[in-house]
Amino acid sequence: MTPGINLQQTLSRTMLAVSDEPQLIYVLLEAHAEGVAQQLPKLPLNLCLVLDRSSSMRGERLMQVKEAAARIVDQLGPDDYFSLVVFNDRADVVIPAQRAIKKSDMKAAIAQIEAAGGTEMAQGMALALQEVQRPFLTRGISRLILLTDGRTYGDESRCVEIARRGQSRGIGLTALGIGTEWNEDLLETMTASENSRAQYIATAQDVVKVFADEVKRLHAIFARQVHLSLETRPGALIRSLDQVRPFIAPITIVEEEERRWAANLGDWPDTGVQGFLIEVVVPVLPVGDHPLLKLTLRYHLPAANLRDQVREELIRISMRPAAEVTQRVDATVRHWLERLVAYRLQASAWQHVAEGRLAEASERLRMAGTRMLSVGDTALAHTLQQEATRILRSGTASEEGRKRIRFGTRGLIGPVASDERETGT
Repeated sequence: MTPGINLQQTLSRTMLAVSDEPQLIYVLLEAHAEGVAQQLPKLPLNLCLVLDRSSSMRGERLMQVKEAAARIVDQLGPDDYFSLVVFNDRADVVIPAQRAIKKSDMKAAIAQIEAAGGTEMAQGMALALQEVQRPFLTRGISRLILLTDGRTYGDESRCVEIARRGQSRGIGLTALGIGTEWNEDLLETMTASENSRAQYIATAQDVVKVFADEVKRLHAIFARQVHLSLETRPGALIRSLDQVRPFIAPITIVEEEERRWAANLGDWPDTGVQGFLIEVVVPVLPVGDHPLLKLTLRYHLPAANLRDQVREELIRISMRPAAEVTQRVDATVRHWLERLVAYRLQASAWQHVAEGRLAEASERLRMAGTRMLSVGDTALAHTLQQEATRILRSGTASEEGRKRIRFGTRGLIGPVASDERETGT
């Protein structure tokens, strides 16, 4: 079997009652690798670790981070490149970009890292971007993996600019925040691009697994520059596109010309499922079966020397008299829609807090909690209810609760389950 991407579509409702008003439906698009031979060569990695070594990292955090960095070195092969940059109020290159061959020397350098000073992230990001661009890879995966436990002050806009510069050159960013003192707004802004993401690490004990899982996922990338095109029937409209598996993230979708929409979906590993929810306005239609959307997925498979691969799907909708139609929503679509709505509710809650609309913020967190409870995430539902109460009493959420909610509703706390994973820039 020729390697490629398999697509599966599920509509929230396959049958709609004829109406004189437009109607909403959701399309769950799930994709996974097929025909990927195990002997297919993995793409070389070009990784640069960007590690916060400010004084707040002293003790177990730094110990776990150094162990995690050494584990990454062990995971790399002779065709992979590795570099390491540390920062506090200045930045230093601990390991210049090089092939992962002299591993004992690399691990000895990692062991010498000590914590001291303040936090100026932009200096570390700039030096890391410089290092990761030194190797010349024609078809490898280049990535910055940033870890911080504190807030950088006065250089936030420069951090975003450096992240965007790297992303425009195909260099993804994984930004990891540990503890409760880091700026989640900054990290989420820096990673608001395909192939990039921010993640919350609640405890130092999770660091080693998170780092190891990230390298394993990068080694598994097989499809690159995945691009989705949507062509709608006359009168139909695409309202939104959101990734829901392996984590929740809004996807920018642009109407490039009338009835033709496009989105970049990044690079995909050959493990797990990529899932997306498409919100579609169905125009007024007569009784019958009608084509609604034509989906076209384009991608490259560099390890198999295959470029410009195409997969197409036609999505149809059935219109019937009201007496023949039930309002039941597909259970799988409902599950992901509930999680997506919870994510949107909490996002709007923080905006209401910033505007001083505390009662509305609290109510939205409670509504999000109800939805997380309905999909079986009782721990996160409890946190949502706790923070809703805290906001009414004190006017603000706790730092830990806010991070647990923001990243928990996205599915991005601690180690990420292997079958529930990323966008790619």
